Amino acid sequence: MNQDQLEELNKQELIKIILRQHQQIEELMEAFKKLKADHEALVMKFEHNQKPPTNSGNSSQPPSKDQKKNKPKDKRKRHHGPPKGHEKHERELVANPDKIIELHAENCKKCQCKLEHEAEKLVRVNQITELPEIRAQVIEVRQYEEVCPHCGMKQRTQAPDGLELGRSFGARLESTVVYYRQEQHMSYQRTLQALQNLYGVKISQGGIDGIMKKAGEKAAHAVKEIEARIRQSKVIHCDETSSRVGGNNWWEWVFCSPHTVLHVIRFNRSMDVIQDVMGNH
Repeated sequence: MNQDQLEELNKQELIKIILRQHQQIEELMEAFKKLKADHEALVMKFEHNQKPPTNSGNSSQPPSKDQKKNKPKDKRKRHHGPPKGHEKHERELVANPDKIIELHAENCKKCQCKLEHEAEKLVRVNQITELPEIRAQVIEVRQYEEVCPHCGMKQRTQAPDGLELGRSFGARLESTVVYYRQEQHMSYQRTLQALQNLYGVKISQGGIDGIMKKAGEKAAHAVKEIEARIRQSKVIHCDETSSRVGGNNWWEWVFCSPHTVLHVIRFNRSMDVIQDVMGNH
């Protein structure tokens, strides 16, 4: 809008334009303040990530806390934590945190004067990595039946994948149980405690056993493919060790190629096992 157009407007129209521009200016100032704060935080995080590890030479840290050279190993003693003399690593700050909490002083601690935050500046950025509170949810599936008014056939809608009628545990819970039992080698009792303490899930040992059997049945489909890869390998390592199955002594065989591992449980440790797995390879 140019000067000639403004001169043609009356007082009320001019006031409306001024108020609208004032509102736009306030919105732009708020956006500018936010961008300025984000920029300052990014600069501070970048500078933090570029800093070398602190020592007595570049900070007020006392020399007693500097990294020490490894001492001669005159005694065999196991030390917990990182090895002595290792390079110090500090946790880097991420550019885009999931949540930002800003600490603004509302009143002066000395005279109780109300602060307007106009002249404040960012002085420190700290990031805390935290796990969200995780509680298991119970999903109730209700299936309805209706008779078609035209043909009289009963109609039911089937549940989607993961919510099948008859199953008691969801896919993520089952995956967690398999991870605890198979990857972390946790006992039934410790798996029960972990699920109860971390997620509030109550489950019996029979429920865990059912999940493991179900996972084993699904994993069995991949055995043929793994066997084929083992047989095609030019170099294979094979070994066996004792294993308890149903209170009896069996043998766990392992066949390894550079990219594939196959575990086989058999009741004996004879050449028949190798011939059965390797075939004519």
